[in-house]
Amino acid sequence: MAWSTEKLIEVFRLTIPAMADVSDAELASDIEVYGYYVSEKRFGRLFPKALAYFIAHMRTLNTMIASAVDSGSNAGDAVLNAGALTSEREGDLARGYSAGSGSSGSASDSDDILRKTLYGKLFLQLRDMVIVGATIRVGGHCGTGCGQRL
Repeated sequence: MAWSTEKLIEVFRLTIPAMADVSDAELASDIEVYGYYVSEKRFGRLFPKALAYFIAHMRTLNTMIASAVDSGSNAGDAVLNAGALTSEREGDLARGYSAGSGSSGSASDSDDILRKTLYGKLFLQLRDMVIVGATIRVGGHCGTGCGQRL
């Protein structure tokens, strides 16, 4: 099913009420840019919600980086190189991160970046619910289709 931009914006507004101040034009632009990163085929009927979480994650991550850069330090790199978000507080904005895993360019590194925000974590949770990983046959016969990626 092809989703209209208007429907995707509607789902974003219902899913991410904390970003009510983002204009429809900005969301339409985000949908155009970030829609390529979220597979409609794999997420199926949950695609609008997954895209909403991904867009909210990217907006939050970009705000974190801009805030770090505005502080006058080289903290923008630290935001990306730190590990996953482990704690967050609204008042006086405090965030805690686990140790970084380096940057080898692996899928795990991509997941680490998604773990830096609540929205990224929700995206990963949704992804894990709908996208089944590879199945590996170990010994014996398991029937037709065994070992194929679903």
